[in-house]
Amino acid sequence: MNDYPTNVKQKLNSIIQNMANHHWLFTQNPGRDFSRQHLGKLSFYDTMRMIIGMGKGSTSDEIMDYFDLDPSLIPSQSAFTQRRAQISLSAFEYLFSEFSSSFPATTNKFKDHCILAFDGCHVVHTTNAEILEDYNKPRLVDYKGYNHMHLNGFVDVISKVFLDVVIQPGQHPDERAAMRAMLDHFSPDEPEKYIITADRGYESYDLIFQCELKKLNYVFRVKSPSSCRSMLSSYISELPDDQEEFDVIVKRFFTDKYTKIMKEQGDVYHYMNPYKTIPNFQKLLAGNHLRYLQFRVLKIKTAENTYEYIITNLPFSFDLNDIKDIYHWRWGIEVSFRYLKHANGLLHFHCKKPEFLKQEIYANLVLYNFGIFLANEAAEENNRKKRNANNKYTYDVDISTALKLARKYFIRSDTGKGIDIIKLMTKYVHAVKTEFRQFSRPLRGIGAIHFGYR
Repeated sequence: MNDYPTNVKQKLNSIIQNMANHHWLFTQNPGRDFSRQHLGKLSFYDTMRMIIGMGKGSTSDEIMDYFDLDPSLIPSQSAFTQRRAQISLSAFEYLFSEFSSSFPATTNKFKDHCILAFDGCHVVHTTNAEILEDYNKPRLVDYKGYNHMHLNGFVDVISKVFLDVVIQPGQHPDERAAMRAMLDHFSPDEPEKYIITADRGYESYDLIFQCELKKLNYVFRVKSPSSCRSMLSSYISELPDDQEEFDVIVKRFFTDKYTKIMKEQGDVYHYMNPYKTIPNFQKLLAGNHLRYLQFRVLKIKTAENTYEYIITNLPFSFDLNDIKDIYHWRWGIEVSFRYLKHANGLLHFHCKKPEFLKQEIYANLVLYNFGIFLANEAAEENNRKKRNANNKYTYDVDISTALKLARKYFIRSDTGKGIDIIKLMTKYVHAVKTEFRQFSRPLRGIGAIHFGYR
């Protein structure tokens, strides 16, 4: 039997147990909360594990599942609510960070590089018009509003692991600020082995400067040069936009001084207004007034009469097709959000208070990474299986099923019969169909999943 799942589960449990041993660091009232936890049914350890292991059922269902239908152990729903109110949000933030960094979370599988992606998504919860920072007021009188938070994620698109997150109010999201914060936290040993990818919403000189400061490679999708809001509008004379595809290099001295010579030589100097919000530019200048940078600008044809523009600092050893593949990999973060929401149950909340909602978001991320660590191991095991070479399709482990199995494995007591969870995951596979499929995107109203239907 593979020992990896046991090690992952023991590591997660040991972190929670260590937190329980120092519970005063993670409670709202350190001198009082959980001071007599040994006398009740819900300890700090069990409360944390229960919140992490919550699925798509009601709170009562989740309590019964966790305590395996033992009436002598099952606490009341009120007792559980009181206990979780004593735990601070920092406990879940710490657990997510500590556990996610405990196992290899990045994979250098693309030309010895790891591809990382930033993006954000709505996390819709129970409608409450009194929470102004999250409430989206309907434009039409007869329509219903909704509440949502904005979850910004930083994901390794190959392993599908969440490396970092930032939660923002739904009505005041700032994805660029979130990306800036997550890049500040990211300090790998070999930054040149990483490629940062982002969509057009992250088009920003400041983020490019931050990647340069941290010696990270980047592949950013940007707006068309014809757009006045595009970074490329400053270099439009150097871009052969009449061609269907191109790959050119742009060289500039970036400066915070606007002298007459610099103004006349716009093809050599690029002025950055020091009074605008570009905090990383001053760091890049390091006390000087000039900084030389060069980057590639690519135009890529994606469909008939459809083109995308890319800015990257990757060397020419990564050709046009490599850049296409890298940007195609960026879609992996969208897949990760889908698994997080629909397979792992992030949409199924068990509370209404904003503090509790954030607890469940971080708890769900911990459970998701736990499941992904096991699913990746199962995928490696599946790849080692001998299959008929004449099969029409190759077969991969079904991630949705693997995440559901991982949750059952997490909440399952270790006192019973051992289970080979990796072998079980490899029993659930799906055919990989590589042919291109194109279909219209379904549009529907946004709403929360109500408590009554759980």
